[in-house]
Amino acid sequence: MTSKRRNTGHTPTLRELARARLADKPLADLDALTRPEIRDLLHELEVHKVELQIQNEQLIESRLAAEASSERYRDLYDSAPIGFVALDAQGTIVESNLPFAVQLGIPRSRVIGRKLASFVAPRSQDRWHLERRALGLGSERRTFELEFTRRDGSAMHVQLVGARRELGHAGEDQVHLAVLDVTELRRAERALRAAVTQVSLVEQRERRKLAAELHDGAGQLISLALLKLRVLSGASPAQLAAMREIEEILTETSKCVSSLSFELSPPLLHDLGLRAAAQWLAEDLQRRYGLAVELRELEDVPLDDAASSALYRAMRELLINVAKHSGVRTARVSILPDRGMACVTVEDAGVGLGSEAEGRGFGLLALRERLAEVGGSLEMAQALGGGTRAVARVPIADATTSNRASDASSKRSTPVESAHPRSDRAGPR
Repeated sequence: MTSKRRNTGHTPTLRELARARLADKPLADLDALTRPEIRDLLHELEVHKVELQIQNEQLIESRLAAEASSERYRDLYDSAPIGFVALDAQGTIVESNLPFAVQLGIPRSRVIGRKLASFVAPRSQDRWHLERRALGLGSERRTFELEFTRRDGSAMHVQLVGARRELGHAGEDQVHLAVLDVTELRRAERALRAAVTQVSLVEQRERRKLAAELHDGAGQLISLALLKLRVLSGASPAQLAAMREIEEILTETSKCVSSLSFELSPPLLHDLGLRAAAQWLAEDLQRRYGLAVELRELEDVPLDDAASSALYRAMRELLINVAKHSGVRTARVSILPDRGMACVTVEDAGVGLGSEAEGRGFGLLALRERLAEVGGSLEMAQALGGGTRAVARVPIADATTSNRASDASSKRSTPVESAHPRSDRAGPR
Protein backbone atom coordinates (compact mmCIF):
# COMPACT_ATOMS: atom_id res chain seq x y z
CA MET A 1 0.00 0.00 0.00
CA THR A 2 2.96 2.28 0.76
CA SER A 3 4.30 1.64 -2.74
CA LYS A 4 0.98 2.72 -4.27
CA ARG A 5 0.98 5.99 -2.36
CA ARG A 6 4.59 6.64 -3.23
CA ASN A 7 3.96 6.13 -6.95
CA THR A 8 0.87 8.33 -7.08
CA GLY A 9 1.22 10.92 -9.86
CA HIS A 10 2.78 8.69 -12.51
CA THR A 11 1.63 5.69 -14.53
CA PRO A 12 2.77 2.48 -12.78
CA THR A 13 4.91 0.03 -14.73
CA LEU A 14 3.91 -3.57 -15.37
CA ARG A 15 6.44 -4.73 -12.77
CA GLU A 16 4.94 -2.42 -10.17
CA LEU A 17 1.43 -3.64 -10.97
CA ALA A 18 2.55 -7.26 -10.69
CA ARG A 19 4.22 -6.64 -7.34
CA ALA A 20 1.10 -4.88 -6.07
CA ARG A 21 -1.05 -7.87 -6.97
CA LEU A 22 1.35 -10.29 -5.26
CA ALA A 23 1.68 -8.15 -2.15
CA ASP A 24 -1.21 -9.84 -0.35
CA LYS A 25 -0.44 -13.37 -1.58
CA PRO A 26 1.84 -15.76 0.35
CA LEU A 27 5.15 -16.67 -1.31
CA ALA A 28 5.98 -20.25 -2.23
CA ASP A 29 7.96 -22.16 0.42
CA LEU A 30 11.04 -23.20 -1.52
CA ASP A 31 12.42 -25.08 1.48
CA ALA A 32 9.53 -27.52 1.22
CA LEU A 33 10.28 -28.33 -2.43
CA THR A 34 12.57 -31.11 -3.56
CA ARG A 35 15.39 -30.50 -5.98
CA PRO A 36 13.50 -32.07 -8.95
CA GLU A 37 10.44 -29.88 -8.14
CA ILE A 38 12.64 -26.80 -8.00
CA ARG A 39 14.23 -27.76 -11.33
CA ASP A 40 10.79 -28.25 -12.93
CA LEU A 41 9.62 -24.91 -11.55
CA LEU A 42 12.66 -23.11 -12.98
CA HIS A 43 12.03 -24.76 -16.35
CA GLU A 44 8.40 -23.61 -16.36
CA LEU A 45 9.52 -20.10 -15.52
CA GLU A 46 12.00 -20.12 -18.41
CA VAL A 47 9.29 -21.40 -20.80
CA HIS A 48 6.88 -18.73 -19.55
CA LYS A 49 9.58 -16.10 -20.02
CA VAL A 50 10.11 -17.15 -23.64
CA GLU A 51 6.34 -17.14 -24.23
CA LEU A 52 6.15 -13.59 -22.89
CA GLN A 53 9.01 -12.54 -25.17
CA ILE A 54 7.24 -14.05 -28.20
CA GLN A 55 3.95 -12.37 -27.23
CA ASN A 56 5.75 -9.07 -26.82
CA GLU A 57 7.33 -9.39 -30.28
CA GLN A 58 3.90 -10.21 -31.78
CA LEU A 59 2.35 -7.23 -30.02
CA ILE A 60 5.06 -4.94 -31.37
CA GLU A 61 4.48 -6.28 -34.90
CA SER A 62 0.71 -5.82 -34.53
CA ARG A 63 1.19 -2.28 -33.25
CA LEU A 64 3.48 -1.41 -36.18
CA ALA A 65 1.00 -2.95 -38.64
CA ALA A 66 -1.88 -1.01 -37.04
CA GLU A 67 0.13 2.22 -37.23
CA ALA A 68 0.94 1.57 -40.90
CA SER A 69 -2.73 0.79 -41.64
CA SER A 70 -3.81 3.92 -39.78
CA GLU A 71 -1.32 5.98 -41.77
CA ARG A 72 -2.61 4.52 -45.05
CA TYR A 73 -6.18 5.29 -43.96
CA ARG A 74 -5.20 8.83 -43.01
CA ASP A 75 -3.53 9.34 -46.40
CA LEU A 76 -6.63 7.99 -48.17
CA TYR A 77 -8.89 10.09 -45.93
CA ASP A 78 -6.98 13.28 -46.66
CA SER A 79 -6.46 12.61 -50.38
CA ALA A 80 -10.11 11.76 -51.17
CA PRO A 81 -11.74 13.91 -53.87
CA ILE A 82 -14.60 14.83 -51.54
CA GLY A 83 -14.87 16.16 -48.01
CA PHE A 84 -15.70 14.11 -44.93
CA VAL A 85 -16.86 15.48 -41.58
CA ALA A 86 -18.09 13.98 -38.33
CA LEU A 87 -20.54 15.94 -36.17
CA ASP A 88 -21.57 15.52 -32.56
CA ALA A 89 -25.16 15.74 -31.35
CA GLN A 90 -24.99 19.57 -31.31
CA GLY A 91 -23.85 19.77 -34.95
CA THR A 92 -20.26 20.65 -34.02
CA ILE A 93 -17.49 19.37 -36.30
CA VAL A 94 -15.34 16.92 -34.31
CA GLU A 95 -13.41 15.50 -37.25
CA SER A 96 -12.70 16.67 -40.80
CA ASN A 97 -10.49 15.60 -43.64
CA LEU A 98 -8.25 18.01 -45.52
CA PRO A 99 -10.37 18.30 -48.73
CA PHE A 100 -13.32 19.68 -46.74
CA ALA A 101 -11.15 22.46 -45.34
CA VAL A 102 -9.74 23.13 -48.81
CA GLN A 103 -13.27 23.39 -50.24
CA LEU A 104 -14.07 26.12 -47.74
CA GLY A 105 -10.69 27.82 -48.06
CA ILE A 106 -10.08 27.51 -44.30
CA PRO A 107 -7.25 25.71 -42.42
CA ARG A 108 -8.39 22.43 -40.95
CA SER A 109 -7.42 23.55 -37.46
CA ARG A 110 -10.04 26.30 -37.75
CA VAL A 111 -12.73 23.89 -38.96
CA ILE A 112 -12.63 21.51 -35.99
CA GLY A 113 -14.79 22.73 -33.14
CA ARG A 114 -17.06 24.94 -35.27
CA LYS A 115 -20.70 24.21 -35.99
CA LEU A 116 -21.38 23.13 -39.55
CA ALA A 117 -24.26 25.64 -39.61
CA SER A 118 -21.67 28.46 -39.52
CA PHE A 119 -20.67 27.51 -43.08
CA VAL A 120 -24.24 27.11 -44.37
CA ALA A 121 -25.61 30.03 -46.41
CA PRO A 122 -28.67 31.82 -44.98
CA ARG A 123 -30.98 30.48 -47.69
CA SER A 124 -30.10 26.88 -46.71
CA GLN A 125 -30.26 27.24 -42.92
CA ASP A 126 -33.84 25.98 -42.62
CA ARG A 127 -33.10 22.98 -44.83
CA TRP A 128 -29.98 22.11 -42.81
CA HIS A 129 -31.92 22.38 -39.54
CA LEU A 130 -34.53 19.90 -40.81
CA GLU A 131 -31.94 17.52 -42.26
CA ARG A 132 -29.78 17.54 -39.12
CA ARG A 133 -32.85 16.77 -37.03
CA ALA A 134 -33.79 13.89 -39.34
CA LEU A 135 -30.23 12.54 -39.25
CA GLY A 136 -30.20 12.64 -35.47
CA LEU A 137 -33.49 10.79 -35.14
CA GLY A 138 -33.04 8.09 -37.77
CA SER A 139 -30.37 5.68 -38.89
CA GLU A 140 -31.05 5.63 -42.62
CA ARG A 141 -28.78 7.39 -45.07
CA ARG A 142 -29.98 10.76 -46.36
CA THR A 143 -28.94 12.72 -49.45
CA PHE A 144 -29.60 16.43 -49.83
CA GLU A 145 -28.10 19.66 -51.19
CA LEU A 146 -27.13 22.88 -49.44
CA GLU A 147 -25.39 26.11 -50.26
CA PHE A 148 -22.20 26.86 -48.30
CA THR A 149 -20.33 30.15 -48.02
CA ARG A 150 -16.58 29.98 -48.55
CA ARG A 151 -14.03 32.04 -46.68
CA ASP A 152 -13.89 34.58 -49.55
CA GLY A 153 -17.69 34.97 -49.47
CA SER A 154 -18.39 33.03 -52.67
CA ALA A 155 -21.20 30.48 -52.79
CA MET A 156 -20.53 26.76 -53.00
CA HIS A 157 -23.28 24.28 -53.85
CA VAL A 158 -22.69 20.94 -52.16
CA GLN A 159 -24.37 17.57 -52.13
CA LEU A 160 -24.25 15.82 -48.77
CA VAL A 161 -24.71 12.12 -48.02
CA GLY A 162 -24.85 11.26 -44.35
CA ALA A 163 -26.08 8.94 -41.63
CA ARG A 164 -25.94 8.61 -37.86
CA ARG A 165 -23.31 6.27 -36.46
CA GLU A 166 -23.59 4.63 -33.05
CA LEU A 167 -20.19 4.63 -31.33
CA GLY A 168 -21.30 2.52 -28.36
CA HIS A 169 -18.99 2.71 -25.32
CA ALA A 170 -16.57 4.94 -27.26
CA GLY A 171 -18.78 7.99 -26.78
CA GLU A 172 -21.98 9.69 -27.98
CA ASP A 173 -23.38 9.02 -31.46
CA GLN A 174 -22.03 11.02 -34.37
CA VAL A 175 -23.33 12.09 -37.77
CA HIS A 176 -20.94 11.29 -40.60
CA LEU A 177 -21.26 13.35 -43.77
CA ALA A 178 -19.67 13.09 -47.20
CA VAL A 179 -19.53 16.53 -48.87
CA LEU A 180 -19.32 16.80 -52.67
CA ASP A 181 -18.79 20.18 -54.33
CA VAL A 182 -21.32 20.38 -57.19
CA THR A 183 -20.93 24.10 -57.91
CA GLU A 184 -19.51 23.62 -61.40
CA LEU A 185 -22.04 20.91 -62.15
CA ARG A 186 -24.96 23.16 -61.25
CA ARG A 187 -23.43 26.04 -63.22
CA ALA A 188 -23.08 23.76 -66.25
CA GLU A 189 -26.68 22.59 -65.84
CA ARG A 190 -27.90 26.18 -65.80
CA ALA A 191 -25.85 26.99 -68.91
CA LEU A 192 -27.17 23.87 -70.64
CA ARG A 193 -30.73 24.75 -69.68
CA ALA A 194 -30.26 28.25 -71.08
CA ALA A 195 -28.87 26.82 -74.32
CA VAL A 196 -31.74 24.34 -74.59
CA THR A 197 -34.20 27.17 -73.99
CA GLN A 198 -32.68 29.11 -76.86
CA VAL A 199 -32.91 26.05 -79.10
CA SER A 200 -36.53 25.61 -78.07
CA LEU A 201 -37.26 29.24 -78.90
CA VAL A 202 -35.69 28.80 -82.33
CA GLU A 203 -37.76 25.66 -82.84
CA GLN A 204 -40.93 27.52 -81.88
CA ARG A 205 -40.15 30.35 -84.30
CA GLU A 206 -39.59 27.85 -87.11
CA ARG A 207 -42.82 26.07 -86.22
CA ARG A 208 -44.74 29.35 -86.32
CA LYS A 209 -43.15 30.24 -89.61
CA LEU A 210 -43.96 26.83 -91.12
CA ALA A 211 -47.52 26.94 -89.79
CA ALA A 212 -48.05 30.41 -91.25
CA GLU A 213 -46.69 29.34 -94.63
CA LEU A 214 -48.84 26.23 -94.58
CA HIS A 215 -51.96 28.21 -93.69
CA ASP A 216 -51.37 31.16 -95.99
CA GLY A 217 -49.92 29.13 -98.86
CA ALA A 218 -51.58 25.73 -99.18
CA GLY A 219 -54.72 26.85 -97.35
CA GLN A 220 -55.40 29.77 -99.65
CA LEU A 221 -54.65 27.71 -102.77
CA ILE A 222 -57.25 25.17 -101.66
CA SER A 223 -59.74 27.98 -101.01
CA LEU A 224 -59.06 29.36 -104.47
CA ALA A 225 -59.64 25.95 -106.02
CA LEU A 226 -62.97 25.69 -104.19
CA LEU A 227 -64.03 29.11 -105.52
CA LYS A 228 -63.12 28.12 -109.06
CA LEU A 229 -65.19 24.97 -108.81
CA ARG A 230 -68.22 26.85 -107.52
CA VAL A 231 -68.24 29.37 -110.39
CA LEU A 232 -68.15 26.73 -113.10
CA SER A 233 -71.38 26.54 -115.08
CA GLY A 234 -72.79 24.56 -117.95
CA ALA A 235 -71.57 21.26 -116.62
CA SER A 236 -73.46 18.04 -117.16
CA PRO A 237 -75.06 16.18 -114.25
CA ALA A 238 -72.20 13.69 -114.23
CA GLN A 239 -69.65 16.51 -114.21
CA LEU A 240 -71.51 18.27 -111.38
CA ALA A 241 -71.43 15.09 -109.30
CA ALA A 242 -67.67 14.78 -109.90
CA MET A 243 -67.21 18.45 -109.02
CA ARG A 244 -69.09 17.94 -105.76
CA GLU A 245 -66.79 15.01 -104.91
CA ILE A 246 -63.74 17.14 -105.68
CA GLU A 247 -65.19 19.95 -103.55
CA GLU A 248 -65.67 17.53 -100.65
CA ILE A 249 -62.10 16.28 -101.02
CA LEU A 250 -60.75 19.84 -101.08
CA THR A 251 -62.86 20.72 -98.03
CA GLU A 252 -61.43 17.77 -96.09
CA THR A 253 -57.93 18.71 -97.24
CA SER A 254 -58.54 22.25 -96.04
CA LYS A 255 -59.55 20.90 -92.63
CA CYS A 256 -56.40 18.76 -92.47
CA VAL A 257 -54.19 21.69 -93.44
CA SER A 258 -55.84 23.92 -90.84
CA SER A 259 -55.51 21.28 -88.13
CA LEU A 260 -51.87 20.55 -89.02
CA SER A 261 -51.09 24.24 -89.00
CA PHE A 262 -52.57 24.61 -85.53
CA GLU A 263 -50.71 21.56 -84.20
CA LEU A 264 -47.41 22.89 -85.49
CA SER A 265 -47.86 26.20 -83.70
CA PRO A 266 -51.23 27.10 -82.19
CA PRO A 267 -51.81 30.79 -82.96
CA LEU A 268 -54.17 31.06 -79.99
CA LEU A 269 -51.34 30.03 -77.69
CA HIS A 270 -49.11 32.87 -78.85
CA ASP A 271 -51.84 35.46 -79.31
CA LEU A 272 -54.21 34.80 -76.40
CA GLY A 273 -52.35 32.46 -74.06
CA LEU A 274 -52.61 28.97 -72.60
CA ARG A 275 -56.22 29.27 -71.44
CA ALA A 276 -57.55 29.95 -74.93
CA ALA A 277 -55.37 27.19 -76.40
CA ALA A 278 -56.73 24.75 -73.78
CA GLN A 279 -60.30 25.56 -74.76
CA TRP A 280 -59.56 24.99 -78.44
CA LEU A 281 -57.73 21.76 -77.59
CA ALA A 282 -60.75 20.48 -75.64
CA GLU A 283 -62.99 21.05 -78.69
CA ASP A 284 -60.45 19.42 -81.02
CA LEU A 285 -60.07 16.30 -78.84
CA GLN A 286 -63.85 15.99 -78.56
CA ARG A 287 -64.10 16.09 -82.34
CA ARG A 288 -61.16 13.76 -83.09
CA TYR A 289 -61.22 11.26 -80.21
CA GLY A 290 -64.63 11.68 -78.61
CA LEU A 291 -62.94 12.76 -75.38
CA ALA A 292 -65.00 15.15 -73.25
CA VAL A 293 -62.55 17.49 -71.49
CA GLU A 294 -63.91 19.33 -68.46
CA LEU A 295 -62.05 22.62 -67.99
CA ARG A 296 -62.44 23.28 -64.28
CA GLU A 297 -60.09 26.07 -63.21
CA LEU A 298 -58.26 28.06 -65.86
CA GLU A 299 -56.21 31.00 -64.63
CA ASP A 300 -54.02 33.29 -66.71
CA VAL A 301 -50.35 32.81 -65.84
CA PRO A 302 -47.49 34.77 -67.45
CA LEU A 303 -45.24 32.39 -69.37
CA ASP A 304 -42.45 32.90 -71.88
CA ASP A 305 -42.72 31.26 -75.29
CA ALA A 306 -40.60 28.22 -74.43
CA ALA A 307 -42.44 27.43 -71.20
CA SER A 308 -45.86 28.08 -72.72
CA SER A 309 -45.19 25.77 -75.67
CA ALA A 310 -43.75 23.04 -73.44
CA LEU A 311 -46.75 23.18 -71.11
CA TYR A 312 -49.27 23.16 -73.96
CA ARG A 313 -47.60 20.17 -75.62
CA ALA A 314 -47.54 18.36 -72.26
CA MET A 315 -51.25 19.01 -71.76
CA ARG A 316 -52.01 17.80 -75.29
CA GLU A 317 -49.99 14.58 -74.95
CA LEU A 318 -51.43 13.78 -71.53
CA LEU A 319 -54.99 14.20 -72.83
CA ILE A 320 -54.27 12.06 -75.90
CA ASN A 321 -52.91 9.38 -73.53
CA VAL A 322 -56.20 9.53 -71.65
CA ALA A 323 -58.14 9.11 -74.88
CA LYS A 324 -56.01 6.16 -76.03
CA HIS A 325 -55.15 4.24 -72.87
CA SER A 326 -57.41 5.11 -69.93
CA GLY A 327 -60.54 3.34 -71.14
CA VAL A 328 -62.74 6.35 -70.34
CA ARG A 329 -64.09 9.21 -72.42
CA THR A 330 -63.86 12.04 -69.90
CA ALA A 331 -60.97 14.01 -68.41
CA ARG A 332 -60.55 17.04 -66.15
CA VAL A 333 -58.03 19.85 -66.68
CA SER A 334 -57.01 22.78 -64.50
CA ILE A 335 -54.39 25.52 -65.00
CA LEU A 336 -53.29 27.20 -61.79
CA PRO A 337 -50.24 29.00 -60.40
CA ASP A 338 -48.48 27.32 -57.47
CA ARG A 339 -45.40 28.72 -55.70
CA GLY A 340 -43.85 30.31 -58.74
CA MET A 341 -44.84 27.51 -61.10
CA ALA A 342 -47.63 27.22 -63.65
CA CYS A 343 -49.33 23.86 -63.13
CA VAL A 344 -51.49 21.94 -65.59
CA THR A 345 -53.32 19.06 -63.91
CA VAL A 346 -54.91 16.32 -66.02
CA GLU A 347 -57.11 13.76 -64.21
CA ASP A 348 -59.14 10.80 -65.36
CA ALA A 349 -61.07 7.96 -63.75
CA GLY A 350 -59.65 5.25 -65.98
CA VAL A 351 -57.56 2.13 -65.43
CA GLY A 352 -54.83 4.06 -63.61
CA LEU A 353 -51.10 3.44 -63.51
CA GLY A 354 -49.60 -0.02 -63.38
CA SER A 355 -47.09 -0.84 -60.66
CA GLU A 356 -44.20 -0.15 -63.04
CA ALA A 357 -45.82 2.26 -65.46
CA GLU A 358 -44.55 5.58 -64.20
CA GLY A 359 -41.39 6.80 -65.85
CA ARG A 360 -40.88 3.75 -68.07
CA GLY A 361 -42.85 4.70 -71.16
CA PHE A 362 -40.82 6.44 -73.84
CA GLY A 363 -43.53 9.07 -74.26
CA LEU A 364 -43.49 9.98 -70.56
CA LEU A 365 -39.69 10.05 -70.49
CA ALA A 366 -39.58 12.36 -73.50
CA LEU A 367 -42.25 14.56 -71.93
CA ARG A 368 -40.28 14.79 -68.68
CA GLU A 369 -37.13 15.73 -70.57
CA ARG A 370 -38.97 18.41 -72.54
CA LEU A 371 -40.35 19.99 -69.37
CA ALA A 372 -37.00 19.71 -67.59
CA GLU A 373 -35.38 21.66 -70.43
CA VAL A 374 -37.35 24.74 -69.37
CA GLY A 375 -36.98 24.09 -65.63
CA GLY A 376 -40.22 22.16 -65.25
CA SER A 377 -41.28 18.71 -64.09
CA LEU A 378 -43.92 16.01 -64.49
CA GLU A 379 -45.54 14.02 -61.68
CA MET A 380 -47.74 10.97 -62.22
CA ALA A 381 -49.81 9.42 -59.42
CA GLN A 382 -52.96 7.46 -58.72
CA ALA A 383 -55.95 9.77 -58.45
CA LEU A 384 -58.25 9.61 -55.45
CA GLY A 385 -60.96 7.09 -56.18
CA GLY A 386 -59.00 5.50 -59.02
CA GLY A 387 -57.61 6.71 -62.31
CA THR A 388 -54.54 8.84 -62.97
CA ARG A 389 -53.50 12.32 -61.91
CA ALA A 390 -50.72 14.00 -63.91
CA VAL A 391 -49.27 17.40 -63.00
CA ALA A 392 -46.99 19.26 -65.42
CA ARG A 393 -45.11 22.29 -64.06
CA VAL A 394 -43.05 25.07 -65.63
CA PRO A 395 -41.66 28.26 -64.06
CA ILE A 396 -43.78 31.39 -64.27
CA ALA A 397 -42.10 34.25 -66.16
CA ASP A 398 -40.72 37.14 -64.10
CA ALA A 399 -41.95 40.70 -64.37
CA THR A 400 -39.61 41.63 -67.20
CA THR A 401 -40.76 38.79 -69.40
CA SER A 402 -44.44 38.93 -68.51
CA ASN A 403 -45.23 42.21 -70.30
CA ARG A 404 -46.23 40.37 -73.40
CA ALA A 405 -48.49 38.10 -71.38
CA SER A 406 -50.14 41.04 -69.66
CA ASP A 407 -50.73 42.70 -73.03
CA ALA A 408 -52.30 39.53 -74.28
CA SER A 409 -54.47 39.22 -71.20
CA SER A 410 -56.33 42.38 -72.21
CA LYS A 411 -57.42 40.57 -75.35
CA ARG A 412 -58.78 37.71 -73.25
CA SER A 413 -61.63 39.87 -72.06
CA THR A 414 -63.34 39.14 -75.37
CA PRO A 415 -65.04 35.75 -75.78
CA VAL A 416 -62.40 33.18 -76.57
CA GLU A 417 -64.70 31.18 -78.80
CA SER A 418 -64.65 33.95 -81.37
CA ALA A 419 -60.93 33.49 -81.82
CA HIS A 420 -61.08 29.74 -82.42
CA PRO A 421 -59.96 28.72 -85.91
CA ARG A 422 -62.75 27.17 -87.91
CA SER A 423 -61.57 23.90 -89.39
CA ASP A 424 -63.88 24.35 -92.39
CA ARG A 425 -62.29 27.67 -93.35
CA ALA A 426 -59.01 27.57 -95.18
CA GLY A 427 -58.89 31.17 -96.32
CA PRO A 428 -57.45 34.12 -94.42
CA ARG A 429 -59.33 35.07 -91.23
